[in-house]
Amino acid sequence: MRKTHFTAALVMAALSCSLFAQTLVTVNGQTIDSSVIDGQVAALRAENKQIQDSPQLRQELANRQVISTVIAQEARRRKLDQSAEFKKALEQARADAKKQGADKKPSFKTEWAAFEDDLLGQALAIDVLRKNPVNEQEIKKSYDEFAKFYQGSQEVRLGEIVTRTKADGQKAAADLKAKKAFAAVLKQYSIDEEAKKAGGIPQAYVPLKDLQEAAPPLYAAVKDLKKGEATSEPLQDGNSYAVFYVDDRRDVKVPAFNEIKGNIARDLSTARIDDTMRALLQKADIKPAK
Repeated sequence: MRKTHFTAALVMAALSCSLFAQTLVTVNGQTIDSSVIDGQVAALRAENKQIQDSPQLRQELANRQVISTVIAQEARRRKLDQSAEFKKALEQARADAKKQGADKKPSFKTEWAAFEDDLLGQALAIDVLRKNPVNEQEIKKSYDEFAKFYQGSQEVRLGEIVTRTKADGQKAAADLKAKKAFAAVLKQYSIDEEAKKAGGIPQAYVPLKDLQEAAPPLYAAVKDLKKGEATSEPLQDGNSYAVFYVDDRRDVKVPAFNEIKGNIARDLSTARIDDTMRALLQKADIKPAK
């Protein structure tokens, strides 16, 4: 199933790279003070001393704070923070924090602010779907597109032998072509110790359609291979090389509508929420503070 998910990186990439050159940022007139980022860094380091304070960490936290601020602002604009459900959830969380003594932690103020923003984000997501729910027609349309996409296609179960050099990859490919057992070739040439232990062949099948979209070079290398055949040349991946072996090949079986209806509905709901959040960020007035 192909999915479209909203991520912070995707949305923030549309904004200027110099936007967060300074810690202080103003979002729709609301200032994010450096003390907010200071508190978040302190809270993270209190939980894990291995985390190092750095400009990169602070910029990432600032990016996230901008996103959560925009979302919280919209939730408050819709008065979701005044709903009975929100107030009850907030009261229960505060009672739990007091019971556990968490409210006595030095970082509690920072953690509570983050929790409240997260809760506002959840409230906004619920409100988006409540006002514009995914309907049966949309689910069926998405299913039909999904079924059409995979109709008549095949999927493969691939073994992979990762080698340190191209020469070793070529030797592994030649041995597989000579019908030597995959397990033996894997053991001889692979530099991936975990793969050696596991056998080098995952149980999962990969649709060729997915490979065509996500990894064109790999798709081109394996699309015409029959069961038991391997790539004639290793594919380079950074500083290593990989030989791929087709352990099995079969037709893609498209699940019945009722089998994946729930998954499609969740994907469409997620996309609807993501679209709302993306639109909010795109129209937000975000400026570095002066």
